[in-house]
Amino acid sequence: MEIVIEPHTLKRAEERGTNTDEITTVLEQGVEIPARGNRKAKAKVFTFKRERLGKYYEEKRVEVVYVEEEETIITVLSMYFTENGKIDMQIIYSPKSDFLYIRLDEQTQDVINQRVSEDVVLDMGSESRIIGIEIMDASLRLNLKTIFPVEFQVAVESHT
Repeated sequence: MEIVIEPHTLKRAEERGTNTDEITTVLEQGVEIPARGNRKAKAKVFTFKRERLGKYYEEKRVEVVYVEEEETIITVLSMYFTENGKIDMQIIYSPKSDFLYIRLDEQTQDVINQRVSEDVVLDMGSESRIIGIEIMDASLRLNLKTIFPVEFQVAVESHT
């Protein structure tokens, strides 16, 4: 199967200390974990043996949530776990995967994920500040017309 890593997935993955190679390895060798809706998910533990955000970790766990379409795997989200100013908010929604990401801080920084429910993950930055909120199955949890009161178009990027 072809693996397509969405630009949003890659950006979040890099902030969390993982990369394209690890995402691909998770999809090829990881163990299946529960996912909701039409999504699937896999996880794999990697040797880390270094410090992150002021704390030393032996291992890290990378979870990848994805959808399958014909012969293609499309990543929806990559999560990196080591433990279970000016703000320009950005909202990204993928109708195809029903995934909503609310970015509260545009500064690039290391993040740690804090899962608050099966479908909601907080991206925690320095000083335990929330810098992003990930919501899976967004249309089932939120009135998207309230969040997006105007019509919008989703840009489709070519993956050639």
